[in-house]
Amino acid sequence: MKGILLCNVMTISVAAAQTPDMKGDWIGRTNTLIAGAGGAHWPDSKAAWEKPLRAQRDITLRIVGQDGRRLRGESIIAGDEASGGRVTTEPFIGTASKAGDKVMMADTDGYFVEDLSDTTLAYCYLLAGVRQANDEPAIISCNDVTKR
Repeated sequence: MKGILLCNVMTISVAAAQTPDMKGDWIGRTNTLIAGAGGAHWPDSKAAWEKPLRAQRDITLRIVGQDGRRLRGESIIAGDEASGGRVTTEPFIGTASKAGDKVMMADTDGYFVEDLSDTTLAYCYLLAGVRQANDEPAIISCNDVTKR
């Protein structure tokens, strides 16, 4: 008896995740802890490591360029009374995950780790400090910003 070999071929179509258009302004308010002196956005901070400064300011993450998953922009933190009203800016670069729901960014001295959901970007910013004569600041800030 001759055998018959049957092959069942199944084609699976997987839709590629679409990277969302992130260009524009993402607006929110910081929830920041600072230990040490100075920092790009908090130049007048002189908080002790034993008693970190709790700070809040309005923030805008402005994404001005995007090429697929890669992006670039600047963070803009509004001035307050303690800063003499000085607005500070700092450039960043970043990339979205393949699934488009995670974003990682780096600025001139720290890192952003982010979750993206519709028009909300929930992120934490991390900057390691140095405890020595200059007492470079350590900064941690977890915030939600909404696309305008």
